[in-house]
Amino acid sequence: MLKIAICEDDNIQRKSIVNMIETYLGAIDKRCKTFEFISGEELLLSIDNFDIYFLDIQMDNLSGIDTAKRIRLIHEKAIIIFTTGFKDYVFDAFDVNAFHYILKPIDENKFKDILYSAVKLISKKYKFLIAKTINSSAKILLKDIIYIESDQRKIRVHTTYDIIEYYYKISDLENELSEDNFFRCHKCYIINLEYVQSFDNTFIILKNFEKVYISRKRLSDFSKAFMYYLKNEEF
Repeated sequence: MLKIAICEDDNIQRKSIVNMIETYLGAIDKRCKTFEFISGEELLLSIDNFDIYFLDIQMDNLSGIDTAKRIRLIHEKAIIIFTTGFKDYVFDAFDVNAFHYILKPIDENKFKDILYSAVKLISKKYKFLIAKTINSSAKILLKDIIYIESDQRKIRVHTTYDIIEYYYKISDLENELSEDNFFRCHKCYIINLEYVQSFDNTFIILKNFEKVYISRKRLSDFSKAFMYYLKNEEF
């Protein structure tokens, strides 16, 4: 279920945001639930980790910016969208890595575009592969995959928690992952760009300190793909 927190001390504004979310997301996903808060203090007392936070910047006592800083301490990857009537706070929003910044009065088309972009980003975090063996099937979230290794027709998926083996073609996996942050750097390896620490002419060094071979003929394309990933990385 997609959980969205709306923290706004103005009742009319808060209800308006809730209505827009339920209108625009209700048409594409019924599993969305909104939670309303009238202050940053009330929000921070909630035990839930929300997928998206809509925070009014100007609130009594604890501002939206200060609330966001507290959220970041416990939910580093949360999507935070600020709403405010003043442009002066835009640079403060950058300090907490806000996903977006919406000026009041809120333009509904702009709101819809930002909301859909946020939901699209979240959906990527929950994409997965199914590793099928003779006796069982395993669901592997793409975000947990560090790299994939091929040995003949056997695939080894190196994740953050285990190595999962099954029979499959690495070329088919390459096609399945073509729209995600993966790159086939060698005939035997596909790496998740999110876990790349550095690289040279021979190896890609991953964040878990493992080294994966990179073929010379793929080096230039890999460098471009990695730079593009870094430039467009949102969370």
